[in-house]
Amino acid sequence: MKTDISTALPPVFVINRPKDQQRRADMTERLAKVGLTPIFFEAVDGYQLDIPNLADYDGEKRRRYFGKDLKAGEIGCLLSHRAIYEKMVTDKIPCALILEDDVFLADNFKDVIEDLQGCSVPWDLIRFVGHGKVFDIGYRSLASLRHGYDITRVPTSPSGAYAYLLTQEAAKRLLHFMHRNWIPVDIIHSRAWQTCLETLLIHPSPVTPDLEGPSTIGDARFDNSKQIRGLTKLLHPFCRCWYKLSNGAGKRIVYFLSWFRDRKYLSN
Repeated sequence: MKTDISTALPPVFVINRPKDQQRRADMTERLAKVGLTPIFFEAVDGYQLDIPNLADYDGEKRRRYFGKDLKAGEIGCLLSHRAIYEKMVTDKIPCALILEDDVFLADNFKDVIEDLQGCSVPWDLIRFVGHGKVFDIGYRSLASLRHGYDITRVPTSPSGAYAYLLTQEAAKRLLHFMHRNWIPVDIIHSRAWQTCLETLLIHPSPVTPDLEGPSTIGDARFDNSKQIRGLTKLLHPFCRCWYKLSNGAGKRIVYFLSWFRDRKYLSN
């Protein structure tokens, strides 16, 4: 899609639970240091939801493909991000920066946002992820920004929804995939072959997650023990295999096909 947004700075939404006052204070200070003002958006507390009876959650599909349910924190996180997309559509917000409340920002982060607002490379979703091995197997650099940053396309599907910039059209598109949920929000972001969004990353990432502090999502999501029985247990190996194959094929197809439209930027 072609990016058609104002060069004015977008609103900065920070997802935060009202009870997490220290996180709110920390983010206010961190954003002030880089010249940005937060709009705190009340998070959905997944631990307060009746998840087995939640109409927004497809637990059966989740268990078929992963052998376990999404955790309460993951569901709350997803619904929080979805609520911002709904606000963007309802209020006709052209573009927004969305942050979770446990991130660190580079001193020149505001410059990166300004450069992205006026760049010639079209985008729908800019993800500020880069921890781990995201860029280790290579990437395609499409444009240079100030301070040594590049707009890039990667052949992988990295995790993380702690910081990103998206357009209103992207918000509409993501909402289409968030009626009955079975994967976390960052996985939805990474499935560009399904969303058909022009999804790009910034290298190096000017935003990093706080990996030392406790996560509000919780660490139970890393427990790989299976919680299935009956027909779901029988179907799980086949569904899981299909998920891995389709995921691997999807991200490689997107990376390959995008070369044809990326090449005009690669030559610059």
